[in-house]
Amino acid sequence: MSPSVIECRTMAGPERYDAFDVMRQFRDDEAALGDALALFVDRPDYGFIWLAYADGIPVACVSVAFGISTESGGVLATLRDLWVDAAYRRRGIGSALLATLHGRLDQLDVREIDATFPDDAALRALLTARGYGARAVGVTFSRRR
Repeated sequence: MSPSVIECRTMAGPERYDAFDVMRQFRDDEAALGDALALFVDRPDYGFIWLAYADGIPVACVSVAFGISTESGGVLATLRDLWVDAAYRRRGIGSALLATLHGRLDQLDVREIDATFPDDAALRALLTARGYGARAVGVTFSRRR
């Protein structure tokens, strides 16, 4: 059954615990994860964690790190840690996560998005459907506006 409400937002201090619960499903070093999440809260100029909640339950995330692209001449966002809880997959949550993230990145005037993830057919389909194109090196996807 699909959730009745999917809400996506930036992790702030209070949401750090939600992000930790979601991300420890795929990150083994909990100390390093805690340090990274604290850094995202303390240094939003470095990037942020974008969270998705299904009916108030944290179920998905993606991390965003900022850089400068000499190719586009503007701000580059690198996406990592894209994750949807297995019990909530194929319900539109990943699509909502990326669609709302793109809106936020547009507000921040990000010109280019790079995403490097494990080679997974479902993930590749999700990214391709959202306008990402595969690059020749590794499993890196790119999207420009």
